[in-house]
Amino acid sequence: MTAKKILLVDDEQPLRHSLAEQLELHDEFVTTQSGDGSAALELAKGQHFDLILLDVGLGELDGREVCKMMRKGGVKCPSSC
Repeated sequence: MTAKKILLVDDEQPLRHSLAEQLELHDEFVTTQSGDGSAALELAKGQHFDLILLDVGLGELDGREVCKMMRKGGVKCPSSC
C-alpha cells in the first residue's frame, strides 16, 4: 500500500508538529508541513498531495484564500479548511 501524502498548513508550529506526529504513527500517511500560505501554495504547485489541511487563521493569508488560489492554480486534491 502506498502512503497517502498530506500537506499540513498551520502557523502554530507546536500544533502542526503534533498533528503530523499523530498521523505518521500510522504507516498509511506521510506528511509535509508548511507554516504559511505562500509556502503551501508553492508546495501544492510542485507536488501531488492526497489531502491538504489548511488552517483558516493563517498569518499573512487566510486559509480560505489559499484554498481559492490553489484551485485557480489547478490543484485538484481534496482540502479541508
